Amino acid sequence: MAGIGQADRRFWGWLGAIVALGLGLRIAGAQGGLWLDEAWSALQARDAGTPLGVFLNINHDNNHHLNSLWLQFVGFGAPPPLARALSIASGTAAVLVAGLLGARRAPGLGLVTALLFAVSPAMVTMGSEARGYATMSLALLLAILVVDRWLAGEASERAPRQLAWCFFLGAFAQLTMFFGFCAVAGWVFFALWQRGALRTAIVGTLRLLWPSVLALALVVAVILGAAAARTGFKFGAYEPFTLLQFLHGVSEMFEYAIGFPIVSLWWFALIPALVIVARGWGVRRMALHRLAIIGFPLTLALLHAGNVGHPRYYLVAGIALLVLAAEMLWLGFVAGGWKRWAAGGALALILTGSIVQDVDLAINRRGDPAAAVRAMQARAPAGARILLNRDTGLAMLEVAAAHARYPLAITLDECPPARFLLIDRYKGEQEPPRLERCGAHYTPIAERRAHGMSGTHWTLYERQP
Repeated sequence: MAGIGQADRRFWGWLGAIVALGLGLRIAGAQGGLWLDEAWSALQARDAGTPLGVFLNINHDNNHHLNSLWLQFVGFGAPPPLARALSIASGTAAVLVAGLLGARRAPGLGLVTALLFAVSPAMVTMGSEARGYATMSLALLLAILVVDRWLAGEASERAPRQLAWCFFLGAFAQLTMFFGFCAVAGWVFFALWQRGALRTAIVGTLRLLWPSVLALALVVAVILGAAAARTGFKFGAYEPFTLLQFLHGVSEMFEYAIGFPIVSLWWFALIPALVIVARGWGVRRMALHRLAIIGFPLTLALLHAGNVGHPRYYLVAGIALLVLAAEMLWLGFVAGGWKRWAAGGALALILTGSIVQDVDLAINRRGDPAAAVRAMQARAPAGARILLNRDTGLAMLEVAAAHARYPLAITLDECPPARFLLIDRYKGEQEPPRLERCGAHYTPIAERRAHGMSGTHWTLYERQP
């Protein structure tokens, strides 16, 4: 096995170039005003008042604690790239860690793995918005790297503590880290069970992961304790399980993970087929891949969990899919013959599709809610009053106006009629047909439609005489 310490200068040069590519794509994708979830996070961080308030006062599923601390540090109304800087840094570091993980088998595999993580639209999107998913991804990849070394007998006695820190910080970055812990724990258990008796596997797993269990229990205690002492834990929205939403959420994560956002039920045949075939190709860490890619979504479906329509809910599965796909591509190159041609064609398609989506993200800017403020500034430089059709647009406009230092009065009351009206829409929603408020007629003056995994559609109207 080629170790990291044996990697030559050429490997590090290529890896550095790939990491730089990942950084550039994430900076490009971080332009434009904060969209709904980001702006809401910024508003909550501001209202929390202090760093301690982030842990005690918000008590909401939209609170990704480490991200909220960062937003509080940079200040409400900070330039969008600065508000997203923690995710940019974490997402870029994840590219490096992914490369190191792959390079444990071969330098070439390290470069392929890093390249997929650098350009994956799912990873670029998460790594360029002010949310906690990129930081969680970095923590999970670090945990996988530590476990991989431990299973190979290369890790030190500090491995249990290192893992505890990974899961502790990862959970405070984004609570889907708990799903990642389950996949990693199962991987350790099955890997040890293959080597010996069941009792030995159980004892070995507990010895490695008991500090992580305590760390995650502390996270739960902090979150639930603060919620119990205040107003209880709140959810922005809770949607009961439906099969259609589940299929949509899982497929969209897989689509954007490898750069082909093509809605099709074939994903539910293709992805499990890849996992099944992977073992025969020589892919390692199969227990991790099976649990994260198939077992985790299937468990949510069997439990009929809520909110399963959100693609980022399955980021753990997307990360595992990228690691698996990179190893299969590299094994194809090494095998030669038709497998090399197939791997080369697949890699070319993934890179092309991913770059197209990344460029679209950079151009579209998640719908760029700040454009609505710029349009109002052009027509009313001294300030304006705007009416919202619902409160979901409030945080986006507040953040954008604060950054632009534009005096903006926001109201949800139709009377007296405001000069401007903003109607925001989720994907699939249509504009309300009635464009009159309190006897005033409004006509559109600016509009954006968001593309990709994140963003909000909106239309800005101005009152006519």
